[in-house]
Amino acid sequence: MRRPLKSIQPGIRCLRNGCISALALSLTLFAANPGDAATVPGGGGKNDDCLTQFVAAANKPAGKPKKIRCVDGDPSCDDDPTPGVCRFLVDVCANVTNPALPACATQELEFFTVENVHPDTDPRHDFQFQTLEDAVNTFVLPVQSDETDVCAGDVAMVLSLEAKVKPKGAKWKKSKKTLRTTALGPLGVRDEDQLSMTCLPQKGADACASITSTFDQIQQQIFTPSCGRQTCHNAPQTEHTLSLAPGEAFASLVGIQPDDGLANSQGKLRVTPGNPAASYLLDKLRGDLEPVQGQRMPRQLAKLPKQKIRLIEAWIEAGAPAVGFVQGIGCGQD
Repeated sequence: MRRPLKSIQPGIRCLRNGCISALALSLTLFAANPGDAATVPGGGGKNDDCLTQFVAAANKPAGKPKKIRCVDGDPSCDDDPTPGVCRFLVDVCANVTNPALPACATQELEFFTVENVHPDTDPRHDFQFQTLEDAVNTFVLPVQSDETDVCAGDVAMVLSLEAKVKPKGAKWKKSKKTLRTTALGPLGVRDEDQLSMTCLPQKGADACASITSTFDQIQQQIFTPSCGRQTCHNAPQTEHTLSLAPGEAFASLVGIQPDDGLANSQGKLRVTPGNPAASYLLDKLRGDLEPVQGQRMPRQLAKLPKQKIRLIEAWIEAGAPAVGFVQGIGCGQD
């Protein structure tokens, strides 16, 4: 099913089977962007920048927006009211009839890619980028030069604010990622675009507001964003039995033998309540490993900040409780 361009400006939009009015098109929206969605050419040349364009709640710079820069919770750009999370709805349209690009002629387009890493070899693989790429190649392409304003439908781009653990509480830090796309057609037709997306914390927002315990802070601010990715510990897998997903992590860690044979022979558990030195989880996070014990975690990502590792260590020292707050670091301080 091909999707027509959203009626973000007055006029007629044309599909393979003819033209329909903007009013009729407004009834065909796959999903509604918050605020005022805008076409974002994405930075290609004047002769090719109409071949694919983003449709999103871009807001910067004012007057000719090319990027999304959104404060968490702002309904004009953030489609998710959850504190600490921005959700941007992004569509891609092909052969856009954009009056601002009179030199750009529509073309036959065959393939669309989003810059990404391979999911089998790199945990940084962005599954939302993959979803957008698949949507364009499924719902839009191939497109002929006489087909205009054909769109894939909105795909959600979710940016979670990073939490900086402090001796007393936690503080939100901004999150950013950039879509870099390429559309290809016969005879060297090419359009390269990008869309920068930034989620900013609200002024004075408390990163501990939704935290109910020290372990809940570890889950929300460490395990879920850094360890429970779809390529890692979101569920038991062939390579390991450890799940760090919400609702599963505690039972998968506390008092459980690790899969690693050497750690087992040393009498270590994944988490040994009251004994950080006998907790293999800390070895993996710090990288205190023998060559046979694999890689530091999170694998192929930046090492966790010292304060986040210290929060986990303090939680283990206190007996690894399922509820309640550990004093001296993180949320819940008196």
